[in-house]
Amino acid sequence: MHSITRIITTLQATQTVAWPHFAGSTLRGAFGRALRRAACITGQNQCTGCPLRNSCAYGVVFDPAAPAQPLHPSFRDGLPRYLVQPPALGACQLQAGQTQSFDVLLLPGTQAHHGLIEHTLRNAVEKELFAPGLFKLMDTQTSQTHVLSASTETPAHMHATTGHITLRWLTPLRLQHQGKPIFKAQQLDAPGLVRALLRRQMQWQQITDQKPATTTPIATTTPTLGQPDPMHQANACMLDTRNLQWHDIQRHSGTQNQKLPLGGLIGSATLSGPVVALQTLLPLLQMGEQLHIGKETVMGLGRYQLSAGENTPPQATECPMDG
Repeated sequence: MHSITRIITTLQATQTVAWPHFAGSTLRGAFGRALRRAACITGQNQCTGCPLRNSCAYGVVFDPAAPAQPLHPSFRDGLPRYLVQPPALGACQLQAGQTQSFDVLLLPGTQAHHGLIEHTLRNAVEKELFAPGLFKLMDTQTSQTHVLSASTETPAHMHATTGHITLRWLTPLRLQHQGKPIFKAQQLDAPGLVRALLRRQMQWQQITDQKPATTTPIATTTPTLGQPDPMHQANACMLDTRNLQWHDIQRHSGTQNQKLPLGGLIGSATLSGPVVALQTLLPLLQMGEQLHIGKETVMGLGRYQLSAGENTPPQATECPMDG
């Protein structure tokens, strides 16, 4: 097992501030700008071609070079080694003195830069978030979490004992089919979900220098001798997506000077099938629960929680605030 470092960051508003419906993009931008200012010593506009890219905190964590031996052609742009987990969806007004929290997850390979990153979070909050001086950093708490791989034996208390596992997405799930976003919930089925999980697993294997169990884990549809095949098990399952719906979100890109879509499917879906099939898929589902799946996971999209049992309609969330 490999571990990730979670930094829970609490900020406090110094005046009335309009908090956005989805803060993941804004928080990611503030973190990236602060980290670049703290780490970059060349002053270049881009990391491409920089001889320090593989040792600089910004180059390692935020904008890594493409791997020398990519496990998948899409990894040509490199794989960021962080995730931002924003607060729950919901716009609100933060009054002076009220607090808000978000998490930064640092993946393996970033250990040498943890001290700088924790220091950087103060500047991210106090200087880069919306405008300087709107917030002050109240507290950071750091913890370690192990990430299960598909080859890890699932602890007994996590075993799937029923024929149903429910996934509840806390942030929009952005998946594509034939190059186009999946807008309709009925387009997502059990094999499609497992393909997204396998792709995320491959990214994790690339980051942690693991060799995949098979050379084509995303495309395979037949069992490997002596080892259950996830896609074979997925084909034996059904995915009830009636409580998933499209949730539209946009962000403004300063570099491109335009609005970019961030929408995806949100709500809950239930995976049902033979217990042996769900047992095989459970480690993948738990890995995705920790690392998110789909596009723009670094902003916090594609985050879900697992529970055993039937599908339940999604409930509205409110912007969490403390006095």
